[in-house]
Amino acid sequence: MLELVVKQGVYATPMSQVAKEANVAVGTIYHYFNNKQEILEEIYKMINQDFGVVLMANLPDDEYRKQFETVCLNFFNYYVGNPLAFKFMEFVAVPPLISLELSESVREYITDVKDFFLKGIEEGYLKDAQLRHLMLTTAGCITSTIKLKEKNAIEITNDVINQTMEMAWDCVRKH
Repeated sequence: MLELVVKQGVYATPMSQVAKEANVAVGTIYHYFNNKQEILEEIYKMINQDFGVVLMANLPDDEYRKQFETVCLNFFNYYVGNPLAFKFMEFVAVPPLISLELSESVREYITDVKDFFLKGIEEGYLKDAQLRHLMLTTAGCITSTIKLKEKNAIEITNDVINQTMEMAWDCVRKH
């Protein structure tokens, strides 16, 4: 369903097509889900859970900035490697399709990421700003590069990746 919804849009994707793609009867889908909305919500939860784990993977026992770059690179690599997940989160996983309540509930999956940013603030590496603002500013910088790649407007090279990580750091670091 992820691919269909991303390519066609939520409202242009009938359950009959989802069932056909999954090679199951429509009734089978409704045995597990009450409606299309529930499926979207499960996809949203799954992506957020996966993303939260991936972001904090392989952090070096190094200085905070190196750890920050690793988190950012993990973010970049996750969405470049999962373009359907990226498009889903950009275009489908927004109100009114995803409720504010659900959006709030999945924040538990990024608790480690929030703690990492809080540590950066407390130890003087990051600006003393609202946590959500810092996190979204960082994400916005990385997301912009991913969008340029998706539009074939930029060739992703090591230099571009390094520049993106540097720009993300410069946006939120304490000067």
